[in-house]
Amino acid sequence: MMVARVYVLLDIVDGPSEQVAQALRGRPGVVMVDALEGPPDVIMVVEASDRQKLAELTIQALASVETMTQGLRILPAQNEKGGSKWLRRGSTEG
Repeated sequence: MMVARVYVLLDIVDGPSEQVAQALRGRPGVVMVDALEGPPDVIMVVEASDRQKLAELTIQALASVETMTQGLRILPAQNEKGGSKWLRRGSTEG
């Protein structure tokens, strides 16, 4: 069975990175969270059985810390069909 996976890089604006990482730990689908010396300040890995469930779990996890973040980058891992999209929010870079 293929597992869908996404890497989420968070830029924190309100509160310490470890506080955000702690809030994300234990959320459904979140398999790893680390506070970094940033930026980005936090990295999170979310896994699910399919991309639809992955999107739902990622949104739920991010909703729990949305007010503490200034920007994020979402990088889905490629699957055997190839191709992935790189999504950004709150960035001035292209």
